[in-house]
Amino acid sequence: MELTDRIVRIVYVEGTGLICSDAFGRVHLLDDDLNVIRSSPRPPQGRPLYGLTVAGPWVIGKDRMGAVLRWSLDTLDLVNRLDPANVCDPSTLIEREEPSPVTSRGIGVWDGRVYVTSGYHHQMLVIDLETFEVLEIRPNICGESPMEWASTDHPTQHAISDKEGNLRFGNFATMEFPKHVKLDDGSIHRVRYDARHHRFWCTQDFGEGETADVANGIVVVSTDGEKEDEALFARDDVEFVIFSPDYMRAYSGGFDSELHIFDNSEKSLRIERVVGGFSHQLSDITVGPTGDVFVLCQDGEIVKLTEDGTFVRGLGFRRQAVWDIQPSVEDLSVLYCATDSGVAVAEVHQAASGPTLRILEDHETGYGFTRRVAPVDGGWLAITRDRHVFRAVRGSPPQWDIELPSLLHTVAVSPDGNRALVASNSGAVELDARSGEQLAVLSVDGLPVWTSAYLPTGERVLGTRNGVIALFDDGSTEPTWRLDQGDYPKRLWAQGNYLYVVGDGGLKEIEIGHGVRRQWGDLLSNTAENATIHDGLVCVSSYGMQIGAYSYEGDEFLGFLEELPGYPKALATIRDTAGVAHLLVGCRTGVLSLYRLDKPAQEGTFGKLEDCWLPRRAAHYRLGDMPVPEQA
Repeated sequence: MELTDRIVRIVYVEGTGLICSDAFGRVHLLDDDLNVIRSSPRPPQGRPLYGLTVAGPWVIGKDRMGAVLRWSLDTLDLVNRLDPANVCDPSTLIEREEPSPVTSRGIGVWDGRVYVTSGYHHQMLVIDLETFEVLEIRPNICGESPMEWASTDHPTQHAISDKEGNLRFGNFATMEFPKHVKLDDGSIHRVRYDARHHRFWCTQDFGEGETADVANGIVVVSTDGEKEDEALFARDDVEFVIFSPDYMRAYSGGFDSELHIFDNSEKSLRIERVVGGFSHQLSDITVGPTGDVFVLCQDGEIVKLTEDGTFVRGLGFRRQAVWDIQPSVEDLSVLYCATDSGVAVAEVHQAASGPTLRILEDHETGYGFTRRVAPVDGGWLAITRDRHVFRAVRGSPPQWDIELPSLLHTVAVSPDGNRALVASNSGAVELDARSGEQLAVLSVDGLPVWTSAYLPTGERVLGTRNGVIALFDDGSTEPTWRLDQGDYPKRLWAQGNYLYVVGDGGLKEIEIGHGVRRQWGDLLSNTAENATIHDGLVCVSSYGMQIGAYSYEGDEFLGFLEELPGYPKALATIRDTAGVAHLLVGCRTGVLSLYRLDKPAQEGTFGKLEDCWLPRRAAHYRLGDMPVPEQA
């Protein structure tokens, strides 16, 4: 028996085992050796289940649209489901308001009651644990922001966090949380009470103040709400923190794909070991009663470690995702797809039903997942999560392969095909695209560089994590123009006369030498991750599992997709034999979805044609020790 859908949350229950929730709303029980014992049926709608906790004989979950569910812990039978659209206080809703999607994890359980933000984020449900009756629908303690975590580990002082970086102290018994401290510009995903030193540990997504979008990590706060210490070890979101059963160790990690193990024997924050080499970004963790550590990777792989971080075993989950889609140099109907297992080659051809996809090749690299791909003559140049840059010709092994020292984010190839620009946490590197030889090293204020692009005239453009766009003339190692556009970027490219950046601020059109001209992204509930622009139509995907359609002129909202088969990561415009544009979407589930774009705006613009799934494979990875960061 194997898991078929990606796990998104894990909780260890003493005497039972590992309870997991997946991307289609099911819960599963695994034993300590990661064998599947039983699974629940798929619930109605089958949405990702990001909120997960266990209380008494019940498993409680919350899906991405705000439905609250309850299963029997003994059997994993689904017992109750509260609908997110209709379980609400209608008197506080605006006209035609609907539940908003969110990856909210916060479920508080105290004294026989369950506290959870509803599908309408300004409302909170108070539910009887034993009967699942809704006792009260009240204003959300966190205001308009969903509750992201609830810590009830302290005997009298409860702590809750939200998705806007706020931490509040109070008590669920009185529903008063008068103490407040701001710790982050993004989400505080975890708050844990440290019973050894009587304090709270909190995660950061972005950081705050001068270090916002530069460095982040763990912040320690006293029970009085005073900030005591911090360890800023990360350059991307930190997703979790948890303690060993005796509180002598703490474990934290996130999207940098490294597990930081803290020695908590003394009060000062000290990282004693850093474990890297995981198959993907780290998204969750849980600890068993004997100290075993279970780490969840974002691709669904679960890794069991000893208390000191030594590898024991992996789940071997067969996963797939499509991270990037780019047309080949020679034929725009041939597409290179960056995937979890390597690079797939697809072809668009005409069928009686319209354009359709055919998978021509599926290359397994043996590296970490392929994050981005860029077309070159005869093949592609790609970067991987485990820091490889390689060039390959169709039907042949890589022509060259190099490994860079830090985490890689994007790659671009110059208009003449001779150079490649790689963005990484330690800056940018320009390579000879023909040989892999290093040509130049570029830096912007010593910051992590997340995006890279070439202008049609060959100038190099970099985007830093904290939102600075910098232009470098050919041969120069100093920026000749820069723009602080204020939001962290995910992708950057030149198209026509303009530069486009997509990220936390939606999609922005930038005129070099001037600034932002246009911006799209209304109604997206999370970070914009990719976009296409063609024939007066703009399509933008988000980490909220959405794709929005807008007019190029006037930013008119034209359509929306929310019930997708997976998180949309890759977008590409393809055309049929008549030249009509279609949207191709690559998702985290390994599916390629093809949409018409000719439906009237009142019908939502998008019309699904087909889905095509790529083969799933287990990840290749090997854990190892990484350098321990310098500590004060």
